[in-house]
Amino acid sequence: MTTEAEWKCWLERLYNLRRDKRGSHERPHKPVLLLAIIELLSRNQISENQVPITDELVATFKRLFEVVRQPSDHPTIQNPLFHLSSDGFWTLEPKIRGETIYRVGEASGSPSLGELRRHVAFGRFDPGLWPLLSDSDSRREIREALIDRYFPEKRSALDLSSAEKQDRNPILREEAQRGRDAAFRKTILDIYDYRCAACGIRVLIESEVSLVEAAHLIPFNLSRNDKPDNGIALCPNHHWAMDRFLIAPCPDTHHKAGIWKVSPRLDNRIEGQRELMSLRDHPVIPPGEEKFLPAPDSLRWRSEHLSARY
Repeated sequence: MTTEAEWKCWLERLYNLRRDKRGSHERPHKPVLLLAIIELLSRNQISENQVPITDELVATFKRLFEVVRQPSDHPTIQNPLFHLSSDGFWTLEPKIRGETIYRVGEASGSPSLGELRRHVAFGRFDPGLWPLLSDSDSRREIREALIDRYFPEKRSALDLSSAEKQDRNPILREEAQRGRDAAFRKTILDIYDYRCAACGIRVLIESEVSLVEAAHLIPFNLSRNDKPDNGIALCPNHHWAMDRFLIAPCPDTHHKAGIWKVSPRLDNRIEGQRELMSLRDHPVIPPGEEKFLPAPDSLRWRSEHLSARY
């Protein structure tokens, strides 16, 4: 049985795949490759920790890629097959012992698919991750976590069937969910540099003890969305106030991360409430990278639900 600590470790790594970006768009290739391999595992077309580059794998990758792609994305499976190695849990095994796969192809990019097929025997997962992928229950949890993190808006096209959901082990599901919560927290705190996006407070001790928390903009139970642009780092006080619709990060034409609005239910004569009211029209402190800016739809949701309580 996988421990909660192991779930936390692996889901944190899967939630933070190293990916190319164009503006605010993160390329989908690596998570799509993982979803394609998981599908072949579920169909018993892969039975051991050896993933060959078969026609079935390429076709499955392309089919899933079409579901999630944006116009600038191209279904080049050789890119994630090659570059997934940079995430530390995937290696390419050469057909000829001692051959170095990284010398194949252009030094500045990936080998072509043809070159990979000629030189690669199979891909292999880290021995710690493989037991999760080879177990049907754990594999379903990983598949759902990948969708929640990378493609929540495509859930209807990618999601598990109702029968699969009903058959899930409730104990395993609870452990996996705690692992996903931890993975989301680490992702959000890292991109906000452990700083509250409302008041700016930052307390970090030995990279583990932090005052701030990770908050979903659109609550997870409504959105099933663990993408970083649906998250924000807040201190406990401002997290509490946002969840009770007393304050909200809202869209603004001059500030990409939005500005703070406050509820008229707050009373400026009361000291604690006066501090919350002082946030009005202040810019949201942005994350370190533009690609992780709060999603406009998430900010609009907060704005609408703040207004609905006026």
